[in-house]
Amino acid sequence: MQYGIKQYIFVIRELTAREIKRKYSRSVLGIVWSVLNPLLFMVVMSIVFSNFFNSASSYPVYYIISYTFWTMFSTGSASAMSALEDNKTLFQKTKLPRSIFVLSRVYTALVNLGFSCIAMILVLLIFKVEISIYAIFFVVAVSFELLFTIGISYILAVIYVFYKDIRFLWQNVLILLVHMVAIFIPIERYPKELYVLTANNPLFIFPDIARQAIMYQEMNYIELQKMIIWGMCTFLMGILVFKISENNLVKKI
Repeated sequence: MQYGIKQYIFVIRELTAREIKRKYSRSVLGIVWSVLNPLLFMVVMSIVFSNFFNSASSYPVYYIISYTFWTMFSTGSASAMSALEDNKTLFQKTKLPRSIFVLSRVYTALVNLGFSCIAMILVLLIFKVEISIYAIFFVVAVSFELLFTIGISYILAVIYVFYKDIRFLWQNVLILLVHMVAIFIPIERYPKELYVLTANNPLFIFPDIARQAIMYQEMNYIELQKMIIWGMCTFLMGILVFKISENNLVKKI
């Protein structure tokens, strides 16, 4: 049975709804935590790190945008890694496209980003941040980070089927990366050597474009080019790795 686009989207939505319900099934506030979490983290981080900004009121906006982007990548890639194994029964007994299980986990992270955006909008209103036409680049940055996350997730999902230890390795990689993408303090405060590395890190570039667009109503078009290249190349690489490995995945699972 060949799946059309409508059926494809329907299955992803159903798998996403299942993931969200499972995540918040034992929570009293449920999905409201997706809005409260970024706000609570923002308050804590503002208390600790706001002295790195000339204007203390700029830090909450800086952090909430950074947090929104980082969370989509970290939760999306970490959860998508085990998507094939977690859905082993469906994988074996249905003719669903194999990639759909990975995509549903990343889409769940995108939905959670949507709730984080509610928190971000509240912060923008509280601190009276003026929104200009440049804000469209926030959506552009989310789109290319989504492509980047899908590509990385495909690769991780393939590796996980054969080497389960990648889960623990990736947890440590994420801990390292979170300190190398200028989420907590601005890149200008980084040592020179780390500055160069961070400035070319795609996980820094995505939120930095959004921060520039929203906070300063400006755009670095060199960064924009880097973002497009990182997003598209990683997405295509992920698809290629997944397609090449698909037959072996079916045998292994």
